[in-house]
Amino acid sequence: MFAIRANHAFDGEAFRSGGATVLVEDGGIVGVEPVGYEPPSDCDLVDYGDATVLPGLIDTHVHLVGDSGVMALERVAEYSPEEIDAVVIEALRRQLAAGVTTVRDLGDWHFNVVERRDPQRQVDDGLPWIVASGPPITAPGGHCGHLGGEVSGADEIVGAARERMERQVDVVKVMASGGMVTTGSDVFTPQFSIEELRLLVEQTHAAGLPVTAHAHSAAAVDQAVAVGVEGIEHASSRATEEQLAALGRTNLMAGTPTR
Repeated sequence: MFAIRANHAFDGEAFRSGGATVLVEDGGIVGVEPVGYEPPSDCDLVDYGDATVLPGLIDTHVHLVGDSGVMALERVAEYSPEEIDAVVIEALRRQLAAGVTTVRDLGDWHFNVVERRDPQRQVDDGLPWIVASGPPITAPGGHCGHLGGEVSGADEIVGAARERMERQVDVVKVMASGGMVTTGSDVFTPQFSIEELRLLVEQTHAAGLPVTAHAHSAAAVDQAVAVGVEGIEHASSRATEEQLAALGRTNLMAGTPTR
């Protein structure tokens, strides 16, 4: 057992008046006492003074297989399995150093991170807990298609959903619109018809899993809301001047299409 003391403390809901002394045993919190609490004599105490102690942070959108350099996701396919593993471990270590104890990975290369998640949950390796989606489902040649999630048509959409259920992902990610870093994809238009998006959501919900949609275009955001996804990543609501006019809106982000 050891103890951490700080003059300020946030418990996840509110600040605790006067700080706290947090007791930790076998990697888990076993007690939160007032700052003046005297721990047992055999318990090491680290006093951080005027700092703030708080629960570990959760990063809800990461791509662990990317090394954070220029065009990181575009370069993933060039890596060996050993290189990808090293990139993922380094990313997790940096997250932990920043106070993050849980990450939600929404851009895996094939199912690399999912496969790492499973043994981690059996034997805690001390790195941030992983919530994983596997490769994002996208259109042929669509945003991040090189990560391994391209589908075309209803049968492939159903197959992709089934594979993710079998691999027991935590959330299903779909690229509802194009993205900024994929040459040839369009951030101003949806990548799927609303019928295709609805099919994916229905298949996923039937298995009891949530869906989150990458959506930059206003039309893709509308589609995602209409079919009942649980989350929308980015939601920058981009539209051309012509699309704004067709939608009858003036309060969205207008621009010139880039491919």
